[in-house]
Amino acid sequence: MKTIHTSVREQFSQHADYYAQSSAHAKGDTLEVILDFANPKGTEKTLDIATGTGFTAFALAPKVAQVVATDLTPEMVTKASELAQEQAIENVTFSVAAAESLPFATASLDLVTCRLAPHHFQDVPKFLSEVHRVLRTEGLFCLVDSVSPESKKLIAWQNRVEKLRDDSHVYGYPPSQWDAMISDAGFDIERTAHTRNALMSFLWWVRPQKNPPEVVKEIRDAFAQLSPDDAKKYYTVKPADDDFYFSWPMYAVKARKG
Repeated sequence: MKTIHTSVREQFSQHADYYAQSSAHAKGDTLEVILDFANPKGTEKTLDIATGTGFTAFALAPKVAQVVATDLTPEMVTKASELAQEQAIENVTFSVAAAESLPFATASLDLVTCRLAPHHFQDVPKFLSEVHRVLRTEGLFCLVDSVSPESKKLIAWQNRVEKLRDDSHVYGYPPSQWDAMISDAGFDIERTAHTRNALMSFLWWVRPQKNPPEVVKEIRDAFAQLSPDDAKKYYTVKPADDDFYFSWPMYAVKARKG
């Protein structure tokens, strides 16, 4: 049976260029929120987990002493390294690593960030345990990820749609579950915020060049079956000819290791 790590590597190894051009990852409120929550002083030894093609690491680099950016997928790390060289960013280094098994010494880091990735993680409590381990006392953890609304119906709907589009998707938790898991890992939650990623074109997001037409249709039909209130309130759906734009709800957490 294929493991989650294998699915993630297979998925993202094929799409490093796609994510390098993704407006949802390159910009949007989520990046601004994580920088605001981190509020670095310039001396922090920083880790960015599941960096993808490096957008969060690059934004942090001018504001901290050092950034180590990790990702499970070697092709993503290679692409991020190329982009760092193109932008002449010198204080970022890269490493292939799973979020649940970080190759860093206990209590060795000041700041850990993770943005738009944990819904792909095999074991979120293990990931949080590892973040807690590698942070120094009073170290800061800043997380942003897509979340499901606090509704059993919409939790099921959103996770079904995400899994149809991408079999490396594991689970999008609602904010209440994130709060509980982060607290259970030993963190003190200092701030939270509800935010959004950038609006995405459905026809861009669904990747019709990869997903077969029947899957694209099933996902489009699922959006059409949302109530108008849910489509607008939770997913900001905006029609555009034969396409439409939408965004996922996001949740940000600033937590400290006591």
